[in-house]
Amino acid sequence: MTVIDQHHDQYRSIAPETEAQVRREVAGASWFRLASATSQAHHAVDDARRGHDDDALLRALDRHAVLERLLAEATNRLHPPKG
Repeated sequence: MTVIDQHHDQYRSIAPETEAQVRREVAGASWFRLASATSQAHHAVDDARRGHDDDALLRALDRHAVLERLLAEATNRLHPPKG
């Protein structure tokens, strides 16, 4: 479970079309590209919070959650957990 998963609303799932769109956008991306996209998504969450835009915040949180999971998966592929 990623950090964003821990803070993501447990009662609301990510829209499948959002997940599919994000996955398409970063398909085949390097770890560094995923890290950059995840960082940008984090900034989008902060911007939406500061702007008090609930709809934008939910979209940004979903996008960030997908990217963080993809980054975690890429990290595990590069450095498999021991044990």
